[in-house]
Amino acid sequence: MSTDLIVRGLTIYDGAGTALVRDIEFSLPAGGILTIIGESGGGKSLIAQALMGLLPTGFRAVGTVLWRGGIFDLGRPEALHGLWASDFLLVPQEPGAALDPTQRLGQMLAQTGQTPAPIQESLAAVDLPASSAAAYPFQLSGGMAQRAVMASALRLDAPLLIADEPTKGLDSERLDDVADLLLRMAQRGRTLLLISHDRHLVRRLGGSLLVLADGQVQEVGPSDAVLTHPQSAYTRAWLAADPATWVPCPACATDAPLVLAAHGLSLGYPGTRDLLSNVDIHLTKGMILGVSGPSGCGKTSLGNSLLGLLPPRSGSVSWGGFDPYRDPASARRLRRRYQKLHQDPTAVFAPHRPLHAQFRDLNALAPQPDYAERLAAGLDRLKLNSTLLHRFPSEISGGEAQRLALLRLLLLNPAVIVADEPTSRLDPISQKETIALLHHIAIQDKVGLIIISHDKEILDASSDHVFNFQI
Repeated sequence: MSTDLIVRGLTIYDGAGTALVRDIEFSLPAGGILTIIGESGGGKSLIAQALMGLLPTGFRAVGTVLWRGGIFDLGRPEALHGLWASDFLLVPQEPGAALDPTQRLGQMLAQTGQTPAPIQESLAAVDLPASSAAAYPFQLSGGMAQRAVMASALRLDAPLLIADEPTKGLDSERLDDVADLLLRMAQRGRTLLLISHDRHLVRRLGGSLLVLADGQVQEVGPSDAVLTHPQSAYTRAWLAADPATWVPCPACATDAPLVLAAHGLSLGYPGTRDLLSNVDIHLTKGMILGVSGPSGCGKTSLGNSLLGLLPPRSGSVSWGGFDPYRDPASARRLRRRYQKLHQDPTAVFAPHRPLHAQFRDLNALAPQPDYAERLAAGLDRLKLNSTLLHRFPSEISGGEAQRLALLRLLLLNPAVIVADEPTSRLDPISQKETIALLHHIAIQDKVGLIIISHDKEILDASSDHVFNFQI
């Protein structure tokens, strides 16, 4: 089998000249699969961006790419731009970076690619209903948007597909569908370079595995060999962080005061059937509720309704005795105490403003005399380097954005947090640490916590109760 892609000496520097990843080298045969795993914020997505010539402003790369007989200098990103779509195709980590918010999905797919396949066929290949062709991106759930990006990739014949977290936000059934789709692509000769935290996907795809930690390759080899006989301490810790091995969190006190309740809640959008109907929820201080179910079943809509963001078709919501839909004055007074950790954390930050300025804005909105101390303590608690605050949102990883978004919420002293897929952008080790931290926050700070996730194993290990919804 001929070698399609060779990467030599890839090193990436940030705007301050610090090497974030160093001396990355790997090769891929035509039709081969290489999956990169490693720490959240450790530079995996930067590798993908460097290969596309799309590093954030101020960042630079050195190294060489050999692609089908051509040699490309990674320090000259413009040379790589000529490979877009014809040779290299990037499926980004955030669907919002690939989907045009002003166009319906069907319009976008019709304009995409060289394949004449009907739009409905591309949608069916990723298990999206035909009706989704008429939807705008904001009308799709996170998992549906993820599959929409994969449908777009199917319509392009670029021989190298670089996919960053292609199964993020998908339930187990649809994860298997995407894994099968990727395997079929490889069988047809497409070369796949994948970035994933998903242990199930890594095992399903096989191929080769590259482990990245501390900005360097820890080990690389056949996936089965690396997973069965890991050579590095990081790989062993990654495997040991499987939720199936977690010690279940102790249950909350059942006699604590209610902070959130819903009775007979039915939800839907104009012209659609009910997404959820007759839902009852009771959340006390320090309680953790899990919400699970397939993509598109209404989990995010439920969280939005509980937070006063989506009026129910019927039923009621109570914030400590006040209905935010029937008592807007009380809703305004309590608004800051009922917070959402978004599925797409980059969406909560203004893109053209450095992060330190946005945290200052937060303190101006809700002044606190000990703000500086609490910010420093929060960064330490979430294992975030303070230098990240000097970057723009486009210059941080999805995992870093997730933890900074959580820090933002904690500075507001919330009574309730609805966390929508809070671990989907995190490596297994960070997942375990983040869930332990959320549990500690719920118990220590007496915060009511709702975790929305497709990962049933994580919910079973971390929640007092789990609601499992179906379509």
